[in-house]
This record gives sequence, structure tokens and C-alpha cells, in this order.
Amino acid sequence: MLIDERDRFVWHHIAYNVLGFPDGVPAEQIRRLGWHHAAKYGARLVLGHVATVARDGESFRVGIAHLPEGGPFGPRTPPGLPPRDTEMAALFDEVPEGEPFEVVARTLILAPGVSGHFPDFPGRNQCVGKSLFWCLHCEGHESIDRVAGVVGHDESAVQTALDLLVFTDKVTIVAGRSEGFAVPAARLAVLAKRGIAAHACAVAQYENHDGQIAALVLDDSQQTRVPVEQVYTIRSTVATNVLARQLNLELTPGGQIVVTSEQHTNIAGVFAAGDATSLHDHQLSAAMHEGNQAACGANWLLYDADQRGASD
Repeated sequence: MLIDERDRFVWHHIAYNVLGFPDGVPAEQIRRLGWHHAAKYGARLVLGHVATVARDGESFRVGIAHLPEGGPFGPRTPPGLPPRDTEMAALFDEVPEGEPFEVVARTLILAPGVSGHFPDFPGRNQCVGKSLFWCLHCEGHESIDRVAGVVGHDESAVQTALDLLVFTDKVTIVAGRSEGFAVPAARLAVLAKRGIAAHACAVAQYENHDGQIAALVLDDSQQTRVPVEQVYTIRSTVATNVLARQLNLELTPGGQIVVTSEQHTNIAGVFAAGDATSLHDHQLSAAMHEGNQAACGANWLLYDADQRGASD
């Protein structure tokens, strides 16, 4: 059973570093292909919210509730998202409102992801993947000869600004907060030496239209307008670990799920994959690999003792 908690696609994002798609592939398309792939091999697809999970002997009880319009955090979901579509309706069962149910599973794979890549501002959803990014490894090539802005206050943001020089010499960095940068003065001196203007202030406005950010309006006394074509926001993400905590899974200090190279957690029968773990970089190709490893491990545990062999 595949339980999907996201009833629509928030980001119009193109993945450029997936093998076999030299011109890039919409993340939405990859996800849709995944639905069909799972359904073809017998998985039941359910649109619902996993509210509870608990161990029951050698099995797990999973409580699945109705998914509100807009997702489990519907009231906070930004407006202007596309509606649930007919393809999803044809593939998925949906948990009716007021009719939660429970399933018992012998193995679990958690892939709840993270949140917090991007700041909130009007028009943000249309900008993501078009002019608003967070991963230089994924979109850096698209920044060739573009006017790029980096918003972030720590060493990761400084490194991103410097790394962008591989693609363009038109780079500006803004701290994105009133407290300024949290790096040594020597690092700011490196930025200046390399021709990168640094503004130690917050962003008052992400000026944009139809998904294209045109400028960063700074929260300084002059309301300085910094023209840009692309913006990379470097922010600390928040791991979605509510279910992991219910199961008492081991977490990193940052809240991500600790896994082995086979994606196994510290609880027998529970695997985790994707951005909610910290084993690999947060990239689509890495998540696909982790999901495959987790599925292989979970499948092996479903074999009987004879099939598993003497090593069990």
C-alpha cells in the first residue's frame, strides 16, 4: 500500500540531473510515473493522512485519516495551487471524511521528506523551479551567464555564492535577516575579493511576475532594489519526523532519521528513504536509490525463513 499525503503539486520544478533526461524532467512527471509503476505491480494507492503508527508485536498498526483539501496542512497551504486532477482520482482510493481506518503491516517505509526550502512571499509557488531554487547541484547549469542572487546568512550560503562563479560572474548575496551574516569577516572579505556584493540585511520583497523574480528589494533604509534573474535560497530545512518519533526511531541532532546503507532504521522492519534521512545529498536521483534499497530490504523481510536462508 502506498499512502500519499500530498493531493496536488505545489512546485513547478524541473530536475536536470536525472540520468536519461538530458533536457530535464518535471518532478511532477517523475511522481506520476511512480504512481503508475506502483499500481502496475499491485500496490494499492491511497490518498490519506497517516495520523498514527505503533508497534504491535512484530507488526505495525497504521492509522489513516481523511486528507483535507490542500493536504494535511491545508489551512496553511498557499493559495493558487492546482486542483486534484482526474488522473489521481482514477488511481487512488480516498479516505472519506470522518471514516479513518487502520491497516496492519509487517514492514514500513517512511518517506515524509522535509519542509522549509523557500521563504513565503506572494507568487512564490509560481517561481519555484523557474527563477527560485535551492540546490546548486541541481540547477547550477541553468545559471550560466544569468544574474543570480543568493539569500542566506551562513557558510553554506557563502559557498553557494562562490560556487555560482563557475557559471556566472553576476552574483549577489543577501543575508536574508536583520542580524546580518553569521560567518567570519574573512569570509566576507573573500566575497568582496571575488566581486560578489554582500548585503547584511533582510529581504523586504521578492519582486516577481508570472514566476519570474525580477529583483530583491532589500529591507534597508533605501529599500535598495537588486535586479536578479535567479535566486537561490539557502535555509535550514525541517525534517518531517512525527511518525518517526511515534516509533521511537533514532534521529540525528537535526531531526532526520538515522538509517544504514540499506535504509534500515534502528527498529526492525522499519525503513526510511528520501530527504527525511541524511545518508545522501537531497537529490531526486539519491531518493530513488534510497527508495529502491528500502524496498529491497522490506521485501526480504517478508520472505519466510526458508527463503531467507541460514543467515537469518
